[in-house]
Amino acid sequence: MSTQLVDQALDHSQRFNVYQGVHKGLRAFMADTLVRVGSTDYTDAQERQDTAEVVRSLLHICGEHLKHENHFLHTAMERRAPGSSASCAQEHVEHVAHIDALSGSLRQALAASESQQAAAWQRLYQLLSLFVADNFEHMLLEEREHNAVLWRHFSDEELIEIHDALLANVPADEMAHHFRWILPQLSHPERVVMMSGMRQGMPPEVFASQLDMARPLLNARAWHKLQAALKSEVACHG
Repeated sequence: MSTQLVDQALDHSQRFNVYQGVHKGLRAFMADTLVRVGSTDYTDAQERQDTAEVVRSLLHICGEHLKHENHFLHTAMERRAPGSSASCAQEHVEHVAHIDALSGSLRQALAASESQQAAAWQRLYQLLSLFVADNFEHMLLEEREHNAVLWRHFSDEELIEIHDALLANVPADEMAHHFRWILPQLSHPERVVMMSGMRQGMPPEVFASQLDMARPLLNARAWHKLQAALKSEVACHG
């Protein structure tokens, strides 16, 4: 892939990026799951089941993510720039088929006889590798091409409204899962913006529970920096 895609994605780095956090989280979740499948001891029944639960979770999250993008982002794009989401929408159709194929491969791996286990788990690993690679490229295209459309036709205020409407339709358990994967992958400035925004939109006791969830997700340095930034923000607005 040409580095021009990356360069163009950075041209408007100060604009609101609806894809930034969720795509960082998805990349991490996909990579972690791929490594886990590749290292699973398929002769260990408990390990097989534990890995299968992670794969199922990934496929569910990916499927729901596609639906959210189709309903909220693609609809908005088509309203102001007809045809602008068509290419990625077709890729989403292909991703749904890929998710179905992976679900089938997982079932085959779990049902495989002892003599077939190695081949079945290797096939699952290879199919998941292709899925992850395809999604990494797809997400970059969205961050470059879709953001270009969104930034051209929508103000940041409008994009935040779309983003908030999308989040309001994500179930609580799914939101918690995204939080677990997104928060550690953000840069410190991005993390502060995310947590500050959450604090502004939540009762203090609810935000405190979010901080309790955040603590074990971050290393000591990242946690102390986040605490300091949030305290400084309170002092500045106090």
